[in-house]
Amino acid sequence: MTKFEFEDLTGLKVTEEEYKEIEKMYYAVPNMDKHEFCKRWRQTGNNPLTVELAKQATIANGMLEERNNELEDCHSKMEELAWFLIGKAAAYDDTDFYKEAIRIVGHKAAVLHKIKMGYPLWKEDRDYIKNNLA
Repeated sequence: MTKFEFEDLTGLKVTEEEYKEIEKMYYAVPNMDKHEFCKRWRQTGNNPLTVELAKQATIANGMLEERNNELEDCHSKMEELAWFLIGKAAAYDDTDFYKEAIRIVGHKAAVLHKIKMGYPLWKEDRDYIKNNLA
């Protein structure tokens, strides 16, 4: 939402600095469209409680985004570990490494990785393909 849209929807005139604070509050409630936000703003105005809640929501949203990024990093590292285990399983003909890789990424992803890398398919891989393609 732009400053012009806010002013048009609320009938209020605000400075650029005031709008920057309003915009922070608007982004703190991502599930509320601009029309609903402006309607609520007309009802509550620049209420100190609303301002503080918006600040806390912004902080919480930032923390959530950080945790989501950390979770994505963990997923990537786990996937890398699975690919490493599949390589070691193929090199040493070790089913324990392979079973752990399957536990991490699933049998489908493990089989596809083996095919992509040119690793030999074991009986359990051929059975998986046969059972899931038939």
